Amino acid sequence: MHRAWLMLFVAAVGLAEDGQRLLRLDHYVPVRSIAPSINGQLAQIYVREVAQAGLALRSGAVRPPVVLFIHGAGTPAEVAFDVPYRDCSWMAYLAKAGYDVFAMDMTGYGRSTRPAPMNDPCNPAQEQQRQFVAAPCASTIERIATIESDWHDIGAVVDRIRAMRGVDKLNLVGWSLGGPRAGGYAAQHPDKVARIALLAPAYSGGRSAPPAGPPNTAPVNTQSRADLDANWDRQTGLPGSIRHGGARRRVGRHAGVRPGGRYVGRRRAPRAERRWQCTGVEPGGGGKDAHARAIHRRRARQAGAAGARPRAARKRRRFGEGSA
Repeated sequence: MHRAWLMLFVAAVGLAEDGQRLLRLDHYVPVRSIAPSINGQLAQIYVREVAQAGLALRSGAVRPPVVLFIHGAGTPAEVAFDVPYRDCSWMAYLAKAGYDVFAMDMTGYGRSTRPAPMNDPCNPAQEQQRQFVAAPCASTIERIATIESDWHDIGAVVDRIRAMRGVDKLNLVGWSLGGPRAGGYAAQHPDKVARIALLAPAYSGGRSAPPAGPPNTAPVNTQSRADLDANWDRQTGLPGSIRHGGARRRVGRHAGVRPGGRYVGRRRAPRAERRWQCTGVEPGGGGKDAHARAIHRRRARQAGAAGARPRAARKRRRFGEGSA
């Protein structure tokens, strides 16, 4: 009898441990793109999910809170939020705490559809073109994508997750340029967003519209492995920061940058993306139910303190009382 109870106990422990094992699931969400470079074409938006096996494969009425990560200008979802090095995966950290965690690649990033103009050597700035062509050439397009097309991508992913997981609202986390991406979407769709957290958001704080006319920068950028390493080192100056070369190699590999290599077509952020109020979206009204918190990192070199609002204004608040 005691042996039978022992076997049942061991089996129950094994099932519990298996249910807590983390699963990584890949999803692709089709969307009819409104990005200028592929307007009207069918694009595939890549979404990564990290969750405990017992939650990801569950059925029934019990549903964990859902989080969707929105990346910034420089790195796609896996690189930003699910780095396979030690305990550096933010997605895994939340999944272990019981959240159902998702992250998405915007059009032109990571595993999502890459518009063909991003591979055109004429579309970087002329000083960068010298690496690929003998003589400078004119850009073939003004913009790869816009903040509006990014919101469109987010909307398709949010709707797919809501349908898959049977939830009404998601929580959004945006990093750097993911701030205006997540913040702008939440301001337009408060009925689909419970809370947002913005880490070092690329945010100017201004309400005046950006200058009219074509952008004053090239539509795409280039990035070498040396550029990526320098950007990494510039932001890892605090005690406990990961300066280890193994971590940088993993990040570089997942970002698609090889040692000594360089690739054409990193999306450049349009000017309007740093002011989500300037695009006709005004926080307030129906958005009062969504809570927001903006966090500025002292070592965040890509979204500096000049773009952050005073600490008191960045505390948790309702949209109707002012945007974070």
